Amino acid sequence: MISGTGGQQTGRLAQCLEQMQRAKSLRSELLMNNDSKSEVLYAKPLLDAVQMFETLGIGYALIGGLAGMVYGTARFTEDVEFFAVAGHQEALGAHAEVMRDCGFDPLCTSKLCHRSGKDVGVRRDKHSDVIVARARMIKLAGRPVQVIEPHDLIAMKLQAGSMGDDYDISEILFGREAIDDEVVRARVSAGEFERYLQIKGRAKAERP
Repeated sequence: MISGTGGQQTGRLAQCLEQMQRAKSLRSELLMNNDSKSEVLYAKPLLDAVQMFETLGIGYALIGGLAGMVYGTARFTEDVEFFAVAGHQEALGAHAEVMRDCGFDPLCTSKLCHRSGKDVGVRRDKHSDVIVARARMIKLAGRPVQVIEPHDLIAMKLQAGSMGDDYDISEILFGREAIDDEVVRARVSAGEFERYLQIKGRAKAERP
């Protein structure tokens, strides 16, 4: 029987492997192009938010963990997060009926409260309009969705700077999209780019 620290480490490893397996399953369902009736928790609020943004002409881009899963990360998440363009809160606040029709509480225009009980995060910063403009249309859970461009996602994760974000970057580097180092360099600070090269070097050395 394993006990003490060794047992705790084994338990954490088992949890990590379980989450990675779940992430792979969710990513597979997220990227399915022939079924928009997903039972996964994030699918309905994700698609309802996209419908609402498009109905109101609000520019948006899917970001965060789900966007990372699109580009190959193995970390499990069901959080739904978007960047939106300037004026999105005013547009939502002026169209309570559209929010209700799409399943959202019209009293909440920053963190969107969906009738499923799943909240949808909507963020904006000085880079969000440019990021939205560069976003890619990718078919997710049966419909086209604007997803943050992978170089922008890497830049966001470099700015966040956590170990989890570094791991995600290593996964994206060897995922479904070709990553151009010079594009990354142009979107981050010199220090962040140096860390990016270190992450890339470690990831390359660890792969068979």
